[in-house]
Amino acid sequence: MTDTAAPADEPVLARSVRDFLSTAAERLELSAGVHEWFAAADRELHVKVPVVGDDGELRVFDGYRVQHSNVLGPYKGGLRFDDDVSLPETRALAQLMTLKTAAADIPLGGGKGGVACPAKELSPAELEQVARALARGLAPNLGADLDVMAPDMNVDEQTMAWIADELAGSGARPYEPGVVTGKPIPLGGSPGRDAATGRGVVIAYELLRERAELEPKETRVAIQGTGNVGMWAARLFTELGCRVVAMSKSDGTAVNEDGLDPDALAGHLADAGEIEGFGGGDRADADAILEVGCDVFVPAARAGMLDGDAAEGLGWRMVIEGANGPLTPEADRALRDDGALVVPDLLANTGGVVVSYFEWLQNRRRDRWTEETVNARLRETMTAGLGAAVERAERDGGSLREAGYDIAIERVLAAARLRRLLP
Repeated sequence: MTDTAAPADEPVLARSVRDFLSTAAERLELSAGVHEWFAAADRELHVKVPVVGDDGELRVFDGYRVQHSNVLGPYKGGLRFDDDVSLPETRALAQLMTLKTAAADIPLGGGKGGVACPAKELSPAELEQVARALARGLAPNLGADLDVMAPDMNVDEQTMAWIADELAGSGARPYEPGVVTGKPIPLGGSPGRDAATGRGVVIAYELLRERAELEPKETRVAIQGTGNVGMWAARLFTELGCRVVAMSKSDGTAVNEDGLDPDALAGHLADAGEIEGFGGGDRADADAILEVGCDVFVPAARAGMLDGDAAEGLGWRMVIEGANGPLTPEADRALRDDGALVVPDLLANTGGVVVSYFEWLQNRRRDRWTEETVNARLRETMTAGLGAAVERAERDGGSLREAGYDIAIERVLAAARLRRLLP
């Protein structure tokens, strides 16, 4: 597992995480055995997910759950429903979750799951079958103190409600709210959870903007991705006084040099499903998001959207990773060589997992927090995490990504040795 040779069909995210882990292992002078131990998952589950479609035909999808590490606490990580879900990518995302929770210094481990299915083509009834079938298949390995799933790509709070209900035997057993996070508030969800990842992106900007010599009223932001993370980041950047000059999705880019109205764009996309026809800005091709003049770029779409060639000479002053692994290692280096401050995923988009931890904590304590409390504690947690990374980067002369990886790996290994899981 320490071999750096990439399989021909390796997903871009898997390659990126593997490369970042390998270089961290070299910096920390880990032995081959310790590196292999850290990279390997505790358990990888593959289950069948049968669904009877609205047309009466039976279809069987592949479901996965990778439980990477529970050294620091229960496995924790999101759930994706998407055609591109695969075991190698799920494994890499689980590794990244272990790094995120450790870097944030919260007592949880790392895991990830998904179902390889055309989620956007499925009806609500079919999606419910996917969720419940996956829950049944994974049930022996899930639990509030074992493995706690959360929503990710094409999965929402209703999906998490179906899963929580299925794990409670549809009423046959007592309902345990802490078995999943990202639930509707009446079922034990947390205020502030929906906006948490996007809020974390903006908190990262606030905490680090002076290092890039940026003032909110003079900051132009471009956001790649119009999903939950991108939209909430756009709203909160706008509230802060920044101008969101461009947002893109797969079919195009909306551009307005005076600043887009995020809510108007969200409403248009909800009705039309595409950028075309939006009256609050000009439409350009999807790739034009890279050409719009901006100070802060937020990749909040899919992994590997920006490679080394595309990242050269863009002139950005700050890049905040709203998605998991949106920059390849080559893009990361090119942007830093060009003078950009790159705030990596394991530090920048941790808002979701931090507030998921708060939700889980409220559930386990049978407590309720206000949204103000959640947001204040999120800022406190991210301030500590980013502060530690900045201090480490300055001490070692490295990047924020290198600092975040090193801190996270050291925390996991220290706990493993205290538990006698490692010599």
